[in-house]
Amino acid sequence: MTGHSILYLGRGEFAPDYLAELETLPCCTMLIRSPGVEVPADAPSVIDVIMIEAGPSRSQTGKSLVDFIHSLSDRPVIALTDKAHEHRGIAAVRAGADAYICIDDVTVEQQDAILDFTVRRFRMLKRLSDTDMTVLSILKSINDGAIVVDRDGHILDINPAARTMLALGPRMQPDTSWEQTFCCIDENGQSYRNAEELPLMRARSGRKFVDQIAIYRAPDQPDIWLSINGQGLYDGNRELIGGVITFRDVTDVKRRTNELEKRAQFDELTSLPNRGAFLEHLKQAIGRSQRKSMPLAVLFVDLDRFKSVNDTLGHDVGDAVLRDVSDRLRKNLRVGDYSGRWGGDEFVVCLEDFGEAANAGAAAQKLLLVLSEKYDIGKSEVYATPSIGIAICPDTGTEAERLVKAADIAMYEAKKRGGGRFQYYSSALNSKLAQREELEVGLRHALVRNEFVLHYQPRIDLSSGRLIGLEALLRWQHPRFGLLAPNRFLPILESSGLIHSSGDWVIETATRQLAAWQRQFELPDLSIAINVSPQQLMHQRLVDTVTTALRNTALDPGCIELEIGDGEIVRKRNNEVETLRSLRKLGVRLSLDHFGTRDVSFESLDNGFIDSFVLDQSLIADVHENDSHQRIVRAAIAMAQGMDIEVAAEGVETLTQLEFLKSCNCDLAQGFLISRPMQPDKVSALLRSEIAGTRLLARGMP
Repeated sequence: MTGHSILYLGRGEFAPDYLAELETLPCCTMLIRSPGVEVPADAPSVIDVIMIEAGPSRSQTGKSLVDFIHSLSDRPVIALTDKAHEHRGIAAVRAGADAYICIDDVTVEQQDAILDFTVRRFRMLKRLSDTDMTVLSILKSINDGAIVVDRDGHILDINPAARTMLALGPRMQPDTSWEQTFCCIDENGQSYRNAEELPLMRARSGRKFVDQIAIYRAPDQPDIWLSINGQGLYDGNRELIGGVITFRDVTDVKRRTNELEKRAQFDELTSLPNRGAFLEHLKQAIGRSQRKSMPLAVLFVDLDRFKSVNDTLGHDVGDAVLRDVSDRLRKNLRVGDYSGRWGGDEFVVCLEDFGEAANAGAAAQKLLLVLSEKYDIGKSEVYATPSIGIAICPDTGTEAERLVKAADIAMYEAKKRGGGRFQYYSSALNSKLAQREELEVGLRHALVRNEFVLHYQPRIDLSSGRLIGLEALLRWQHPRFGLLAPNRFLPILESSGLIHSSGDWVIETATRQLAAWQRQFELPDLSIAINVSPQQLMHQRLVDTVTTALRNTALDPGCIELEIGDGEIVRKRNNEVETLRSLRKLGVRLSLDHFGTRDVSFESLDNGFIDSFVLDQSLIADVHENDSHQRIVRAAIAMAQGMDIEVAAEGVETLTQLEFLKSCNCDLAQGFLISRPMQPDKVSALLRSEIAGTRLLARGMP
């Protein structure tokens, strides 16, 4: 430590013991006492530091504290006080002093550091350009934190805002190692690997930067996220002499952002990683698997008949079951295995380092057992079995999406075999996946290439035999596979998100065609039924599309019937209910499709949304010999009549079926007995015959 020559201005009786001891220390090469409050005219020119009493003696000068210290500005100033009056020292620093010392509470080491700091700070300030000097003076009073460092890494100034923000006491003076620990952790919680990226190091190297997010970590206090700006400090000759950083506390913003990011990556109901987070993890796991030449398995888990839990016990119970499933997955997977929620009652699992492929089956069997155990939800006992599909990497593929799709297909194969079991993805299923991928690629261009077409199946009034409407049925004229029915591509439309654009096309095309037929054949009551996907119900886009179609065609809204999958209407999701309510306001009719084949709540019929329902063709197919189906059909029609709901039957193929439906007073019917789905030009010919008085049933099958 270099010794310094010191001039003390003030009463000798204030600090005689301190001054006497100071003279004996290596940090003091010369001590000159002056009883006045001004620098004596004969003071040596080699004075390094001036010490003043931060107390009542200042009043003798007749100057304010700021003016008094400013009058000494040709040398560094240290204010002396005692611990009981430490506030006087703090006030002196704020007024322009370089530092302060509590004479009754300072060690020799601290005193050496303060003297050295004071001299360094003064010398650097003397060298600063006028511009940078103005900047530093402004930093004293701003609310942002500010720290000044010289080229050697000595901290020369910490403004009051910074001390408050970082919980640094007024006497805390960092040493040269502090720049290595100050904000040495990046915003992701990782230590900076390169010291040149540390904020203070960047600033004193003359690098200008903005919005560097780093974490300030100190013992016994929570982490603080800071947004830091920095730049170099230069003397009048533009020589770099240090740096300055300014920063503000962004902890609350960062925590909110982290929480939003977490929500974006984790399922809100189960707290498991969501689809995107799982795929990202799976991609990394595949990389590890390839580097280690070790297999990896993806398990796709779906609960069998879970819909009945929601419809019979309510969504609260269903949600509780899903949370329980997620807990069982966590507890029954090995450390390092990874699970996520794919959507609805579907879950996915990634298994690494499991050895032979048979071990993946063993893991699946374990999950089958634990997920099939009873679920105690409040006062309800719920039983649910899973179906599990397994895809192995690299045998099935090395792309995350492909592995999940393969496991999904294998899961459906397990469901076809009765559920409650697991199934490996096989080579036969592999060809199905390849075809599915080809179809998905083709679907992305089908609209642009005008490959979608609509066929129309007539629907008659059973009491009169008159054709009263048609159902629009989507077909895809595939360039390689030919004309495809919806069951070949509709699931892909829904899973890929293309259902919205294709659904818009169906509504626009069907309503435009209906308007043309109504005008051409003067049939203002002719109606059209259009199938709507559950995914379309989740978005306002469906309402906008129907609104536009009505405006463009001037159709009576009552001529348009939207058929909704049975049960979807009772889910009570806010988006769905709002969509249904908006559609009702437009005046279009709403119908439950496939009625009688799934669990149905009376609420789905008595909520004011439903105008009609369509009996599923599986009920009609064997109605002449199946007493149970006869009772179901009679009961459904009787119930509908009591609720003023119209009933249609689809899949009518024999006169026996037709006569039975008439005996039950069913309202409408469609099926091959009446007419197969047909292209628009054949519908036009059919409508001409209808106008001429020739009924469909009299014509026979077209």
